[in-house]
Amino acid sequence: MSNDALALATEMGKVFNDLDEEAALTYIGAEFVDHEAPPGTPGGPLGYLGTARWVHSAFEGAKWEHLDSFAEGDRAVLRLRFTGRHVGDFLGIEPTQRPVDVEQTHIYRVENGLVVEHWGYRQDLLMLSQLGAITLQTPTPAA
Repeated sequence: MSNDALALATEMGKVFNDLDEEAALTYIGAEFVDHEAPPGTPGGPLGYLGTARWVHSAFEGAKWEHLDSFAEGDRAVLRLRFTGRHVGDFLGIEPTQRPVDVEQTHIYRVENGLVVEHWGYRQDLLMLSQLGAITLQTPTPAA
């Protein structure tokens, strides 16, 4: 199933990059759970599509670029580059018009030919610093 899981996970880019509702309905199971979504976010294909639409409303030109991937059994892992320009409210941060460029890792579980679970890990501290919400400082080594 590894090749099937990887192919389906790769197709999730159509949902995110293109906001393709048909792709969401084709590749995502009705019981889909997004473990990284905020509490109260609907599941299923339209829930995932809604999350993608929200990200696009906050980041103009929001895009995932596929960097690397692998699969084993019913799981596929994608390493992606996320880019966009911050033009809408994002988690309470008013638009800054700043570009963001961070890497993300997404894990998808496939069952019966559909994506049914998602876990995502992002470089949130780096993104917040790119938005100017926090300042990162490199620690100085002890003498």
